[in-house]
Amino acid sequence: MPTSHGISRREFLRTASLLAAGGVLMACAPATVAPAASGPTATPAPFVKGDIRIVPSGVQLPTEPVTFRWLDSGDTKAVFWKQFFAKYQEAHPNITVQYDGLPWNEIGKIVPLGIQNGNLHDVFSIPQGITSAQAYAEGWLMPYDDLLSDLAAVKAAYPVGSFVEGINVFGGKTYCLPHSTSKITSTMLLFNQDYLQEAGYDPAANTMTWDDYRVAAKKVTENGKGQYYGVIIGGNQLNRWGAVVRDLATFAGVPNVGSTLDDMNLLTGDYNFTSDEYIAAMELLLAMNSDGSFFPGYLSINAPQARAQIAQGAAGMILQGLWCLPQWKAENPDFNWNTAHTPLADPNNVMPLHVSIAVNNEMWLYAQSKHPEIAADIMHYWTSLEGQLAWNRVAGVGDTGFMPEAMETASTDPRELNALAVQNGMYKVGPSPLIRNLDVAMINQELRAVTPNFNEVIQGLMAGQIIGAKEQFQDLQDRTNAELDRAIKAAQDKGANVSRDDYVFANWDPMQDYTEADYATA
Repeated sequence: MPTSHGISRREFLRTASLLAAGGVLMACAPATVAPAASGPTATPAPFVKGDIRIVPSGVQLPTEPVTFRWLDSGDTKAVFWKQFFAKYQEAHPNITVQYDGLPWNEIGKIVPLGIQNGNLHDVFSIPQGITSAQAYAEGWLMPYDDLLSDLAAVKAAYPVGSFVEGINVFGGKTYCLPHSTSKITSTMLLFNQDYLQEAGYDPAANTMTWDDYRVAAKKVTENGKGQYYGVIIGGNQLNRWGAVVRDLATFAGVPNVGSTLDDMNLLTGDYNFTSDEYIAAMELLLAMNSDGSFFPGYLSINAPQARAQIAQGAAGMILQGLWCLPQWKAENPDFNWNTAHTPLADPNNVMPLHVSIAVNNEMWLYAQSKHPEIAADIMHYWTSLEGQLAWNRVAGVGDTGFMPEAMETASTDPRELNALAVQNGMYKVGPSPLIRNLDVAMINQELRAVTPNFNEVIQGLMAGQIIGAKEQFQDLQDRTNAELDRAIKAAQDKGANVSRDDYVFANWDPMQDYTEADYATA
């Protein structure tokens, strides 16, 4: 989901333009999905549940030759879309699809330039650091209301709490049809089973404590003798730092609610940066770095590169998402991997992770798209039961759909099924200020990113560019509080009925799901 701390469009466009001028814009060439070759007509194979097939949606598609462009972050999504788009072009020979699955760093450069030049992909991922509310306010987005005549029926298939004003609904119009459950962690412990067994650990059988995690990483590094190391992370991909520290700290006892306002404790309305748990999580990573347990060069690689390196034997452990698993199985079939719960400060006292909205992984329709009807046609299939079954069969456990009834096609591997169960058990539903007070959306539209932000502070500490976790986190908290107060005042000046009280839910028990009845008494 988009984060809640954004930067202004003007600042973002200026930064990206400078980056592009430096020659770093396109690390990957566009990938046009080739139409299927023509040949003799064969008897079609029987349809199997989970197969991808092109199903008419009732949307009127263009008949002239057109090119349709799609931009997302790749990984397991790319596996699905390359198969789907090949079949889509076969069914619609006049439509050529250009699919670009790129790292988030590249998306962060391409999208603002596409907006600036008026030639962005028809469907795209909003860059990290930009909120959907900001994208809407800047006029980047187009709603689906006039494109899908049965939009109400499509939305009715989603879990309760999937569509929220200020997140994917603006002014009562629906700007996004998410495709997967939000109960997806990016910090599951994934590990090389051979390396961990040699070091004397089995995280799948015995959940690692923070002490275990540090000692095991050091032991694996010693066993590697320079050939492999204890842990690896895609350290130049900024969001990885915040995800790791945030989740370690949350499990240690300080609540967060994803998709609401990252790093805020909604029991108190205070940011968590200066909490004992956040500082301790940061100091754990610094200690492991001092031990020499990190793969050398981790600060210069992104998440996909780190994921590939561990499967090739470069490190023993990575905190990442289950989307790694299908890729490992396909590309590194001999890799002896397994999964476990994120390391815990105290296994006897565990705070769950929280989500406030039931769905995740949003693709957005560009406001100036010349072919929005193609996007609507694709989304209609993608969000149907048949589309969800097909998605799960291809994407597997790494990015499961939002329909529970479609889970049967996700995997037959007991390790993956166990990982899904562990992941699902990590979560509870938490409160959302947006759900309680729609005017909070106006705060989100005003919020601008603080610089350096949480991810950048962590990266700077790990790189030794700045020192003192407590001091740096205090400074971050002060700056973030000041920015929230400024955004609240700006929203109030525009007529919003908002205050810091909107971020306090005194009746919330973080160990239980927050329900509609709880909102009524908040």
